[in-house]
Amino acid sequence: MDPVKFEPEQLQLLPPHRVMVLAKNQPPYRPLEVVVGPPPRYRMISQWVLTDNERTAIAAGANIFIEQLTFGNSFQPILPTVGLRDFCPMDDF
Repeated sequence: MDPVKFEPEQLQLLPPHRVMVLAKNQPPYRPLEVVVGPPPRYRMISQWVLTDNERTAIAAGANIFIEQLTFGNSFQPILPTVGLRDFCPMDDF
């Protein structure tokens, strides 16, 4: 999987936010564009594209694994979605 930037049309679908790039100029990490929501939750959304081989494997029944580097700190909740889901007002983005 590779991270991709958000299209302007996608950004218009989201509540107020700011766009930032994580790990910019921090080898060996890859830069990751994220959309960040306001406090208190500071929700962060990134977008990824699957390779053709990954799409084929998933269609054949392969599972998706998510690895998070916590560096000994607490685990942060995640919410994988397919497509840019609709955020309802109760989400408080």
